[in-house]
Amino acid sequence: MLADVAGHKGVDRMKPGEVITTKDLQDTLKAEGVRINEGDAVFIRTGHGKLWMKDNQTYGDGEPGIGMEAAKWLTAQKIVMIASDTWATEVVPHENPDRPFEVHQWLLTRNGIYNLENLDLEELAADKVYEFAFIFSPLRLKGASGSPGNPIAVR
Repeated sequence: MLADVAGHKGVDRMKPGEVITTKDLQDTLKAEGVRINEGDAVFIRTGHGKLWMKDNQTYGDGEPGIGMEAAKWLTAQKIVMIASDTWATEVVPHENPDRPFEVHQWLLTRNGIYNLENLDLEELAADKVYEFAFIFSPLRLKGASGSPGNPIAVR
């Protein structure tokens, strides 16, 4: 499912360092008329991905994203994957500068929730496609901790 947080907030692109809260996610999903079910993949659109290959400096300097509160709420929903149009999914600069990439640690290491980043979610958002079947075909890389792949959303 797609949570178009930027669209719900009425902005083209959220600002780097802007934290997406549980309330932001809940309000967005309610407005879209969808709810999270156990086993879902949750895609978060911030609009930040529009900078890719246009302003890579700004794209890489920081990003909007979920904070720990939202990560814990998503975990409690028993999702299997979180995906975003950003390079880290979590907010950068980090909420706690002494614990960089704490959301990654929480999702991946402690809860086994996959993290897929740098997705182009613009067409889904423009077409208001909030629910879809998701197919991902990663490269099979022995010993790797991640892989590029081919993400497909089917309406």
